[in-house]
Amino acid sequence: MRSAELAALAARAGSLATRLLDAHPGVRGTVLLATCNRFEVYVQAEEFHPAVDAVRAELSLIAGLEAAEVDAALTVHAGVGAVEHLFKVACGLDSMVVGEHEIAGQVRQALANADGTASPLLRRLFQAALTTSKAVATQTTLGLSGRSLASVGLDLIAERYGALAGRRVVVQGTGAYAGVVVSELLKREATDIRVHSSAGRAEAFAETHDPVAPITSERDLFEALNQADLVVCCSGTGAAPLTADLLSEARIGRETPLVILDLAAAGDVAPDVALLPEADLIDLDTVAEHTPAEQAEAVAAATDLVDKAVATFQHIEGGRRADPAVTAMRAHVSQLIEAEIAAAEARHTPETAAAVARSLRRVSNALLHTPSVRAAELARTGGLEDYTNALHVLFGIDVEPLR
Repeated sequence: MRSAELAALAARAGSLATRLLDAHPGVRGTVLLATCNRFEVYVQAEEFHPAVDAVRAELSLIAGLEAAEVDAALTVHAGVGAVEHLFKVACGLDSMVVGEHEIAGQVRQALANADGTASPLLRRLFQAALTTSKAVATQTTLGLSGRSLASVGLDLIAERYGALAGRRVVVQGTGAYAGVVVSELLKREATDIRVHSSAGRAEAFAETHDPVAPITSERDLFEALNQADLVVCCSGTGAAPLTADLLSEARIGRETPLVILDLAAAGDVAPDVALLPEADLIDLDTVAEHTPAEQAEAVAAATDLVDKAVATFQHIEGGRRADPAVTAMRAHVSQLIEAEIAAAEARHTPETAAAVARSLRRVSNALLHTPSVRAAELARTGGLEDYTNALHVLFGIDVEPLR
């Protein structure tokens, strides 16, 4: 999918999640994950194909694309495949820069943003993915260098144009990733950093990112572009403040080209800027081409942790399908026990009644242990339906389906 469509999807992510829940009854929960080069929709649904059709229709509507275009850009993962994919994404194994450390924060933010749309299952899935990401970070050397798209891009610029120390930089954007960019620039001793926001948030950003200075007017932006050695774009708002006409006029009198590192999903740099002799545009594709390969051992160790985590999640969730049956069985027995305890309280002294209650509860817990464990085992092996049928036939217990 083109970057413009990715930006449109990210901008309207909230409405997409809500529409999937409101307009499609079979959808139980959604979480949307947007990064600089991906937009993913995680859905818990009653049926697979209707859910895929629903997502396809909503993506087509929001991005303004034909269904065929959406199909060409869409990759579908289901069941354990979806679990494995998210775990790899959270661990940085599926990033443009393998092991990049920003992705875990983006996954965490996606879960936080889905407070009103995520189902309990999706919450557990994302929390397990973040736990796995932490394990990979602490138990392997993957990402030890702390590389990110920003660091790789800035390293590439340093190789081409020399060290960034003392250079003048304009940062376009004030979101979370702008903070990462500023941090990387300060590590490289860029001393004159100015930030511009098409949404008017430059001053607020500068207040919390010393020594960054805000660009608060079009005139200030023009002067900053004239003086700058580098522009780093990381907003992706779709406003396209950097046009060919603006840059051509701003760079009059400057002999060296303006280096532009475009890390935004879309919108910060007009397409014709790439044709300007006054500019050297380095985009995400160029950054990806120059991303150094990770050591095979680190990737293998991380992949092994992911595989084990996926198996553990599947094992736990498989057993969890038995929860309604176990709950119904325990509720049935508990009702009988509480009735006997009430009868004992009416016939005996408080001390005797308390002793009877302790005995009955201890015996009931012991008796229910094996059936509860067996239910979880059958849930994992596909025999849970026979178990629930037996509860109904033998004890008249009706089991509500797991939601």
